[in-house]
Amino acid sequence: MIRKCELLAPAGSVEAMYAAFMAGADAVYIGGDRFGARAYAENPDREQLTEAIRLSHRLGKKLYMTVNTLLKDHELEEELIPWITPMAEEGLDGVIVQDFGVFDLLHRAFPSLPLHTSTQMVVTDYYGAALMAEAGAVRIVPARELTLPEIREIYDRTGLEIEAFVHGAMCYSYSGQCLMSSLIGGRSGNRGRCAGVCRLPFQVTENGKRLNRQDENYPLNLKDLCAVDLLPEMMEAGVMSFKIEGRMKKPEYTAGVVSVYRRYMDSAMKLLQEGRTENYRVSPEDRQKLMDLFNRDGFSIGCLKNHNGRDLVAVHNYKLSEERMKPAQMLTEKIRKELKTPEMRHHLQAPVSGTLSLSLQKGAELRCAWQDPEGRTAASCVTIPDVVQKAEKAPVTEERVRAQVEKTGGSDFYFQPLDIRIDDGLFIPMKFLNELRNRAFASLEEEIDRQFRTDGPAGNKDTSEFSVTAGDDGKAERTEAQRIAEESIRAEHIAEESMVPEWKTEERSLWVLCEREAQYLAVRDSSQVTGYYLPWRIMKNHTADAGVFRLVLPFVMRRDNRGQVQHDIRSYLQYMAGKDTGRGGILVRNIGEFALLRSLGLERMAVADSGLYTMNSRARRFLEGFGAEHFTASLELNRRELEESGAVQNELVIYGRVPMMISTHCVKKTTGHCDHASGTAVLRDRKGASFPVDCRCDACYNIIWNSLPTSLLPCLNEVEDAGFRELRLHFTTEDGKTAGGVLRDFAEALKDPERKPGEKPGMKTTRGHFHRGVE
Repeated sequence: MIRKCELLAPAGSVEAMYAAFMAGADAVYIGGDRFGARAYAENPDREQLTEAIRLSHRLGKKLYMTVNTLLKDHELEEELIPWITPMAEEGLDGVIVQDFGVFDLLHRAFPSLPLHTSTQMVVTDYYGAALMAEAGAVRIVPARELTLPEIREIYDRTGLEIEAFVHGAMCYSYSGQCLMSSLIGGRSGNRGRCAGVCRLPFQVTENGKRLNRQDENYPLNLKDLCAVDLLPEMMEAGVMSFKIEGRMKKPEYTAGVVSVYRRYMDSAMKLLQEGRTENYRVSPEDRQKLMDLFNRDGFSIGCLKNHNGRDLVAVHNYKLSEERMKPAQMLTEKIRKELKTPEMRHHLQAPVSGTLSLSLQKGAELRCAWQDPEGRTAASCVTIPDVVQKAEKAPVTEERVRAQVEKTGGSDFYFQPLDIRIDDGLFIPMKFLNELRNRAFASLEEEIDRQFRTDGPAGNKDTSEFSVTAGDDGKAERTEAQRIAEESIRAEHIAEESMVPEWKTEERSLWVLCEREAQYLAVRDSSQVTGYYLPWRIMKNHTADAGVFRLVLPFVMRRDNRGQVQHDIRSYLQYMAGKDTGRGGILVRNIGEFALLRSLGLERMAVADSGLYTMNSRARRFLEGFGAEHFTASLELNRRELEESGAVQNELVIYGRVPMMISTHCVKKTTGHCDHASGTAVLRDRKGASFPVDCRCDACYNIIWNSLPTSLLPCLNEVEDAGFRELRLHFTTEDGKTAGGVLRDFAEALKDPERKPGEKPGMKTTRGHFHRGVE
């Protein structure tokens, strides 16, 4: 059975929302003037948003709010609830969320408010989806990198609503796993201020040899997604909400794209129900219309059928010629004019059935009835007595009355149909008919609004009322989908109590994470090191060593490499069996890996890496509620913010290149040099900065590291004063000699508290955000 599908349009402004509804969208997603991932859009204020919610409901549409950024503690605990309460009380249809702390607070404050996981939460498989369903999510927006079979697996295993992007701009990095704009310019994509660095030119080299041609300087510049040809297949894969990207674009763009997808979504649904999807076709004219509205050197179907590939990248980044711009300008102007016509504005009015009665006994009475697609109903009845008279000359006719009452052009409703009952020989002044209609419509509007209004926060607006502690439930009654989802990740428990680590923070500890074997060989004999983080591919060669090991899982876990991740976990557990596991642990880098550990009863062994964002203390407590006990401090908070959020109890990375992007795409494959062998390439930007790129062919993804390693060696006194006791060195691209030298510098500085700050390894470094932070 094919579920009813939703066409979801972007609304960067109120006018864009109007355009989306006029063109046939079922729902819009929109940001307010705070906390949205498009801080530079013309986001409406709270008053505009509450009116937009009312309009959506009158039209039988839905409005979802984007609160899809990471929040700092003061924003979350002091500002979010007062800001969002008016919208929630007005019956907001859902909130799209990235931050675990935001998710937790909204769920506790407004238990009936539907929560959707943003694509920036990086849900890549059913483990992560199921955990978020258990937390209260009703809809998953999976990572845009997933293929149709992967999407289908999430739907089949959880039964959750799936919302997937179908058209618009694509991010080169997994959304939410990009710090390039943040580290280069202090404009964090996780805070809605992405500078779009991936759209700039880069030279790609490997071992000093240039890989991309002179005219192909944009290896990170993804083409826009256009999946209009795949609508039936996406529906069969379980997608129910089809999302168009574009909150930064004009209303004309929104209207044009929505109008095309409306037509083909209706066609796909009909053909699916009839079992005739082989007849689904997209006309060349409509395809060209989408092209003219906007494209980046053509379109791609994204990753829906391919893991990655050169065809997804606009490597040339051709500038729009006058020849290309002219049809786009003409189409935009045509749509702009159409949006102003009475026929189009009519789509912003809601249909109601009406019954008008005119009699001497009752006077003038108008009854109005409204119903939305989900079966909600509202009605109004207004009577004006003593305004109907016996006609002295010509009595009023039904035609005259109808013509007057159906003058609804400036109102929120129109009649469909209007039944008129007039006793013989009567007269009524036309102004009373206008008054009757206006009062009936106003009463009906209030009744509709009442259908959706909810109470304010569940308790006092002081967010301490919504606190969460480890093991606390605090969740509304689970739906059947949530129960299925919970069972899907709680099927297997293999942990023993002896495997649970003892997270000690009383004494300072120094951990070293090695991405390469040569680095480990260079540092393994240091007496200053508490233990080592290693991937199993390295650890398995050194199980006889005396050091304490923690397992490192990959940055990405998807269906294709999930079996390898499970194998590495089991191998590590076998290695740890019978050993003193007090300092062991498993570094998890995404919500799916954490959920997988939890399914195995290993949640207390998890060390959440910095990419499993805990920018605020509530996000940490949310994960603690699922059994996590150890975290890595945020890379986007400064020292003061780290202290204020209580992150000094977490492990702090004091050295290492920050992962700027985690991408399913591959610069070697894009440049035509894929050899299916893991290696390192280099991106050089227009200013000469070089960014190492790890090509991980075992799971087919790239890690783009920062051009400079972050080093807090000159700031160790500040680190000590702040109270950090768990410290980590992260070796990424360094050779063994460099890694050994860095370790010696830090070990000596930590051993000698009188050592003057300011000394650093013999290389260029950065302090990252330790002092500056992000907006």
